[in-house]
Amino acid sequence: MDRVGARQRTSDDAPPADHDAGGLRLWRSGVLAGVSSAPQEALAAAFAVGHEAALRRVHQRATLLWPGASGVIVKRYERGVWGDALRDWRARGSVRSVARREAENLEELARAGVPTPRALGWCGSDGWRGVTKPSALWMERVEHSRDLREELARDRGAAERWRDELARLAARLHAGGWRHRDLYLQHWLVSARGLVLIDVGRCEREPGMRERWFVKDLAALEMSCPANVTVRSRLRCAARYFKERGLSNRAAKLELLASVRAKARRMASHAPRYVDPHERSAAVGREA
Repeated sequence: MDRVGARQRTSDDAPPADHDAGGLRLWRSGVLAGVSSAPQEALAAAFAVGHEAALRRVHQRATLLWPGASGVIVKRYERGVWGDALRDWRARGSVRSVARREAENLEELARAGVPTPRALGWCGSDGWRGVTKPSALWMERVEHSRDLREELARDRGAAERWRDELARLAARLHAGGWRHRDLYLQHWLVSARGLVLIDVGRCEREPGMRERWFVKDLAALEMSCPANVTVRSRLRCAARYFKERGLSNRAAKLELLASVRAKARRMASHAPRYVDPHERSAAVGREA
């Protein structure tokens, strides 16, 4: 685990805290520099960070370096999305703030064996009324060289190095009943500890998840793959994914591949909504 600005907890540290003030909730995994125990103050501080600290910005959300501590980033959300809130309610029977949902996804995916940044705290309003309200997430800053798409585009040998690990982790994600919903190569960080999955706020896990729900994830990987990655290497990655998932029926595998390719072509006709079109290649890692 990379070092983070939040110091390691000791017996003298405060335990995980959950503060509630007028429906606005704050949770911290321990002592986190610069984050007040008062929910309103913590949220205000997150939104006071200037855009010059931004690592990544997409519609209604931004990821920024946290000035209160090194090794920490803050991800702030101007509001939630009604469709995601409805999915949350259907799957869990409750609606969580965007920040809380991503924080809990980070923790659950890590327990399932999918490497993610460590959640350090969140602040937001749960329930249907909270969908239109802002929230913030503090998490570990994963040190890395670049994202996987950049790595593949710059180095022809990278496909050989990372193919099996990508297939194994994608298979583990799906075997656990999860789908990412934005599984572009840009959302895998190449770090010293291997690939790390980010941007998991829209991930969902539901009982009875069907194979077709995983097609979009695999299509996102295919669509975001640089042109210099050969067809042979892509097929080997698919073969490793099938092996990890225990899929052996040849007809079923061919059908899945055809569905993935067709979906990737449709996705390529429009820009991804949740990938920053103006990513600063030097700064993106510095995102978690």
